[in-house]
Amino acid sequence: QMLVACLWAHWSGKDGPELFSFAAITDDPPPEIAATGHNRCVIPVKPRNLDEWLRPEGVRLERLDEILRDRERPFYEHRIAA
Repeated sequence: QMLVACLWAHWSGKDGPELFSFAAITDDPPPEIAATGHNRCVIPVKPRNLDEWLRPEGVRLERLDEILRDRERPFYEHRIAA
């Protein structure tokens, strides 16, 4: 299971449909991802930081930045399809 840092928005126009959108927050990749030719990688959030990330009301901007820096650092591997 990987908890990925995302931003989301809800938009509703007077005559249009509701729209929910999100974007995963990325950073420079670890070496094993860069070696496959990718120049970005999602930022995994540690479970202990999840509540603050999902409910940021009253959380200082500096703290949210700390959460992005205090990330999980998994090792990614891939298999080449035969």
